[in-house]
Formats: sequence, C-alpha cells, structure tokens
Amino acid sequence: MRRIAWLTGASWREGPVPPGALPRPDAEDFAIAAPLAAAQGLTLEIARWDDPDLAARGFDAALVRSTWDYFDRFDAFLAQLDACEAAGLPVFNAPACVRWNARKTYLEDLARQGAPTIPTLWADAATPAAVARAFETFEAAEIVVKPQVGAGSRNTIRLQRNAWTTEHLIAAGASSVMIQPFLPAIETTGETSLFYFGGAPAHVIRKLPAAGRWYANVDGARFARGEASAAQRAAAEHVLWLAPPGLLYARVDLVDGSDGRPRLIELEAIEPYLFLGFAPDAAPLLVAALRAALG
Repeated sequence: MRRIAWLTGASWREGPVPPGALPRPDAEDFAIAAPLAAAQGLTLEIARWDDPDLAARGFDAALVRSTWDYFDRFDAFLAQLDACEAAGLPVFNAPACVRWNARKTYLEDLARQGAPTIPTLWADAATPAAVARAFETFEAAEIVVKPQVGAGSRNTIRLQRNAWTTEHLIAAGASSVMIQPFLPAIETTGETSLFYFGGAPAHVIRKLPAAGRWYANVDGARFARGEASAAQRAAAEHVLWLAPPGLLYARVDLVDGSDGRPRLIELEAIEPYLFLGFAPDAAPLLVAALRAALG
C-alpha cells in the first residue's frame, strides 16, 4: 500500500482542529475518498501540514487538502512544501503551482494571457485614494475589496459609491488588496464551481449566498450539484489551459458578468473543498488522478 498524507491545518473558520481530525467539510470528502483509495492500493492518512517530521514519516506523497490556516503562516507554509519536495516527497498540487496560486496576483497573469477575468485594481493597502481610484476606473456603483493573500472571504468588504468612509476600510486589514467592480450576479444566479481532477472534468456545484449575505462561502450558503453551460465549460477550460501544467485537482469559480458572459472569480489550486458529498461519483476520478500522478 502506498501511504498518502492528506494535509490539513490546526484551525479553520469555526475554530481549532484537534490532532488527527479534519474540519467538518473536509472530513466528509475524506470519508468518501479513503475507502476508494484503499481499494486502489492507496492509504490516505491525516497529517498536519506544519508537522516538522512530515517528509521523514515514510509517505509516498502528500495531498494538500484542508490547510485552511496557511495564510496565517504564509511563508512557513510555502517553505514546508518546498522542504518536502526537496526531501523527495511528491506534493500535489506541486509547490511551484501553490506558490503561484497563493497570491491572487495570479489573476493578473491569467488576464494578460486572455483569461475572462474581472477587471481588477491592485494596491498595497485599502487606502481612501485606492478606493476612490477604483470607483472612477471602473465607473462602478459598488466595488469589492479583497486581500491578495487570504481565503474564506476574510477581510473582504463591499462598498457603495458615495456611501463609504475611511472607517469601512478598517475591516479590509492592512495587507495588499485587490479591488473589483461588484457583479450583481453573485447575489442572484450565484457562483458556478467547475471541478477538474487530473485535467478532466469531474463535477459542477452551484453556490448561492445565504439570505442577507452576498458571498457563498459562509454558513447558510446554499449548495447544489448542477451543470455547466457550454460557455462556462469553455471559460473554465481556457483558464486551465493557461494555468501551470500538471494540476491534480482544480476548482474554477465563475460568475456571470454584466454582459452575461462567464467571468473568473478564482482558480483554486491549493485547498478547495471538493464537495464530494454532493458528487460521490466524482471521488473515483480523484483517486485515479492521484494514482496517475504517482506513476
């Protein structure tokens, strides 16, 4: 049996994660994938990404999964993945790809190559000048400010033209930010997440925010398995074609733009929740992709 480290973290948005345990959503994915992997000669074992002995524990590979605290120790996380790879432990997705994907400036890289991204202004901090410039640049009634490194919508704020003050910017934190026009479809038709394992399409999840909220990655959000349109599939596959090669797993999050065409919110290649509980038939595709990556 080949031993695969299923990497998790010490905490997530609901609090600490005990040793040997997983955050609730990832625990469901693990419970579905582990027996299928075992039938294919792969033993999935829960491990902390920051375990100093990770590379020496005899694993055949490490799968980055619910490392949902990595942005609190960003440099240490990247250093650990690099150290594992240098010690001969294969990491999926590869550390070079994780490094590229961890800072959302990768969207600028994709945009330069023609990916259907959302117009973005990049700034060292959420200053009044940067916010005012964004409103003028985008001629937008509303904008969204997000950290360039982060997850779970932490420090993400939505501002209305002529209805914001400097006090609103405190919630954005002091880190570098990205600023985009707010797309109303986020609240109405929601997000469409297309999953790919080993480069092949796996399943599609539709996400709508909870009542009174405007983003769909907090408690109360509504998830359902769905289908992607031809335009959404083409947009997602264009993004993946432009991304670093060899992704074992990827989630492409799309939203309808003001013109009705799909726009890329995020290409998640680090630690996406896989929603296998909604699509258990996709789990064998994940296991097959892992086996193929191991050669």
